[in-house]
Amino acid sequence: MILAAGFGTRLKPLTDSLPKALVPFKKGTMISYQIEKLKSTGIKEVVVNAHHFSEQLVKYFQENNFGIKVNVIAEAEILGTGGGVLNAKEYLRSEECFLVLNVDVFTDFNIELLVKEYELSKPYALLAVQKRKTSRYLEFDDNFNLTGRIKSDVMNDNYFAFNGMHIISNEIFSLDYKNDYKDIIDVYLDSRKIIKGYDAGNSVFIDLGKTDNLIKAEKSGY
Repeated sequence: MILAAGFGTRLKPLTDSLPKALVPFKKGTMISYQIEKLKSTGIKEVVVNAHHFSEQLVKYFQENNFGIKVNVIAEAEILGTGGGVLNAKEYLRSEECFLVLNVDVFTDFNIELLVKEYELSKPYALLAVQKRKTSRYLEFDDNFNLTGRIKSDVMNDNYFAFNGMHIISNEIFSLDYKNDYKDIIDVYLDSRKIIKGYDAGNSVFIDLGKTDNLIKAEKSGY
């Protein structure tokens, strides 16, 4: 699943007339870049959620064939990263697990490493994280189990930044949640399930949701 429903506020004025997913990037769009990356790992079907200018995203996939099945879910009210995943239940619950990534992630991290790590213990969810500066850290214990989310100016040994990429068990759909706005990290913490972290090490990570970062990534050779 590609999370693409956000308003793209930090990319204004580009997103005054476009959904963030359709902002031009790497001779295509932000979302076409993600789909081609997913295709290269063997993924055959993708679910995309949409809200901000959702009709443009629906039309985009009607007019462009990427060689894999793409399902677009238009959210009447924005549901957030957690609500968006839960709202995609009909597409995802038949799979033992599924990959979720933010549309604005630019990285050279090998997704297959995350898949292999997930297969070892099959936790409720496995998050790609990294030692880098951020405004909100995910806190893990010594066994790399998620214990909380922290706002801090200081990075300690157990604080990691989330790289917007995770594998989730279909168990998430067995919980009784209302169909409303939710943050996925809050869903994880409320579940009291085993949520593991995976250190992406020194892999490149750029948040394309910021104009300066979008320009930087556009010029990169990767």
